[in-house]
Amino acid sequence: MITAVLKFNINNTFSEWEKSFYSHQPMARAAGIFHLYHGHAPENEKKVCVVLNCLSEDHMQNFMASSGEDIAASGHILESTVTEIYTN
Repeated sequence: MITAVLKFNINNTFSEWEKSFYSHQPMARAAGIFHLYHGHAPENEKKVCVVLNCLSEDHMQNFMASSGEDIAASGHILESTVTEIYTN
């Protein structure tokens, strides 16, 4: 199991992005990806951080690739994503 910290920009409001993010959580959980936290920078709601638990980095990347259109439609600017991986 890994913990992934994803930092990225969005092209809409945080509220709009969050609504889409929540609507996709059942699909993510079914794929073994579990949301722990999400929020935005204090002075910039277009800078978002999401923390996830999942089986492996490959597992997360495969989910992101297969769901890329939905993720981009949420307002997530895919090419802005910076990912940090932590294991225990």
